[in-house]
Amino acid sequence: MATLSKLAGVVGGEVTGDKNLEITGVSGIDNALPGTITLVMGVQALPLAKKSGAAAFILPKDLEAPGLTGIKTANPRLAFAKLLGYFHPPRNPRPGIHSSAVIERGFHCGDSCYVGPLVFIGRNVTLGDRVIIHPGAVIEEETKIGSDTEIHPNVTVKNRTVIGSRVIIHAGAVIGSDGFGYVPDEGGHYKIPQVGYVKIEDEVEIGANVTIDRATTGRTLVRGGTKIDNLVQVAHNVEIGRDSLIIALSGIAGSTRLGDRVTLAGQAGLKDHITVGAGAVIAARGMVIGNVPSRAFFSNQPARPHAETMRIQAAAGKLPELLKTVKKMEKRLAQLENARFQEKEE
Repeated sequence: MATLSKLAGVVGGEVTGDKNLEITGVSGIDNALPGTITLVMGVQALPLAKKSGAAAFILPKDLEAPGLTGIKTANPRLAFAKLLGYFHPPRNPRPGIHSSAVIERGFHCGDSCYVGPLVFIGRNVTLGDRVIIHPGAVIEEETKIGSDTEIHPNVTVKNRTVIGSRVIIHAGAVIGSDGFGYVPDEGGHYKIPQVGYVKIEDEVEIGANVTIDRATTGRTLVRGGTKIDNLVQVAHNVEIGRDSLIIALSGIAGSTRLGDRVTLAGQAGLKDHITVGAGAVIAARGMVIGNVPSRAFFSNQPARPHAETMRIQAAAGKLPELLKTVKKMEKRLAQLENARFQEKEE
């Protein structure tokens, strides 16, 4: 429980109404509970807010909301996220190494780390301070993990991977598996040894069941601040720029380069050996087969500038009527040709 005044200090907002009102938690506006604070993003949500059971509201700074007690802020969604974290802080396990963990020689561990049950840690692994490794994770040899990083259950981190600080890797992810590379050989496929590694920089979050392949040679790189959703495939020698967003079920083929702040929407697919410029956005299910300029918005299959896609779709919507017109013209042309033929016969 906290006063509205204290919560305003947490989010850097301004109280409107009773600053001493006590708040018990955060809830959604559709199911707001008594005593909680909820989010109102605009004037269209005001009727719902007035009917809700919430005690207070997070409001845009410029929104007129007479009669509503709450906190006004320039970024209401950010304030909502911060208050969720305030009322639901992470529950980190007590530091220590569980007796069932298997740890090979050369292990170096920083202060206040946690290694859970049935974890395997290979030779010469190094952990920074306050690293959390949940049950069932596998950390292979020569891997380095920075401070305050959290590895969730059943993650596999292959050998020689480098992971930065404040990284979160969710359950079932595989970091550093072999890249997919073969050479045709007498009717078969000769496997190309994958001898590179994966580097994950600071403050990256990697979703559940993501796979990031090691490089054939050199490194596969995910730069700082990037967030990767569940079920994403990142192939060998890919480089993803800073603060990018890679949404669920997207796939990035080998040796492709993404600039900073690139967004790949759900199920986007990128061909190998291409470049996507900084700030570009690829729409859901966009299939990219060539380079994309910086700050461009591409969509469709194959992907092209979104404005061009919309023009094509608008034209496609007119095809039924165009077909009718063409059929009428064909019929009229046939009639004219028949009449001309008859005139020549006479």
